[in-house]
Parts: sequence; C-alpha cells; structure tokens
Amino acid sequence: MQRYVLISADVLVRLLVAVAIDMVEYIVAILLVPMVGDIFDIVGTIACVLMFGWIGFLSVIEFVPYLDILPTCTMTFLVWYYLKKKEEERRIRMKVQRL
Repeated sequence: MQRYVLISADVLVRLLVAVAIDMVEYIVAILLVPMVGDIFDIVGTIACVLMFGWIGFLSVIEFVPYLDILPTCTMTFLVWYYLKKKEEERRIRMKVQRL
C-alpha cells in the first residue's frame, strides 16, 4: 500500500522560496564578494522569520562561521513542516478523544 503526501499550494510556495533563497546565497557567495553574501544572509533570515514565524530564527545558523554552507532556509522549512504536521495530528487526536 502506497502512502501519498499531499501538500497545499501555500506549503509548496514556502518550500520553493526557501530553496530559491538557499540557491541564491550559494551563487552570490561564489561569484561576488563576501560582503554581498552577508547581505543576502540577512535578507534570507528575515524572509525565514516572516515565512515560518519563530521557527525562522533557526536560520541564524547562517551567521556562524563555516556553517553558512548549510541550506539553512530549507532546513528551517523542514523543521516548520514537521512541527506543523505534529500539531495537526495532535488536533485530530484531541477531536477523536472528545467523540
């Protein structure tokens, strides 16, 4: 039996934006001076906080030396999605218990 994972358009857009931010940060860091890459790190962190709420602060890892090669926006999305699914499961269990 196969199990399919369906995601909404909102979640898909957030994933695509997170991946795009990470890709731009890699390309800019390679092609341009590091100072411009740091500006994109700040923009990426702000975007993560706006998209994912308090979980977006995980993207601050981007400012730790030698950890800026990690896809922090994508990792933040994965943590946000996992916690969102756990919350949905908890709500469903609560509704079932009330019945």
